[in-house]
Amino acid sequence: MMKMTKFKLALILAGLLASSAALAQAKYVWINAQGVKQFSDTPPPGDIPEKNILKSPRRTAPAKTSGDAPSDSASGDAASPDGAKPASSLADKEADFKKRKAEQAEKDKKAADAAHNAQVKAENCAHAKEYLATLNSGMRMRTVAPDGQQSVMDDAQHAQETQRAQQAVNDSCGG
Repeated sequence: MMKMTKFKLALILAGLLASSAALAQAKYVWINAQGVKQFSDTPPPGDIPEKNILKSPRRTAPAKTSGDAPSDSASGDAASPDGAKPASSLADKEADFKKRKAEQAEKDKKAADAAHNAQVKAENCAHAKEYLATLNSGMRMRTVAPDGQQSVMDDAQHAQETQRAQQAVNDSCGG
């Protein structure tokens, strides 16, 4: 009786191996209308859309899904979404990469320069406002001549310097 059980087990295993071998030999793989993957050595029914056929003798790569890029057409490479022809060789791809990298570096440099200029403008604005506030404080102001001689500003010089400081505030602070 034990021999009979081993024999049945061997037959079952042989059947499983044969069926898995048949699946491995499937020439066609597709997803049916219910979403179930089908394996067969005969073509799928005519109502199966081309995008659901995953494997056939004429195409062994999986079908592209709707989210993937368009596949190559018979006339050559398809255009990319931005209208440019995709790079066809490794050298072209590398050149495109280097070009994009250089463009990004240029953008980053411009952004850094703009940030630096904005910082300098803000500092100049703060200094000009501070000087104008000092002039408007009512204190007597001293000036130093190129030869080192100090003198007190008279009212005309004070008014002229206040006007110049106000113009500096307007220029550096934007208003």
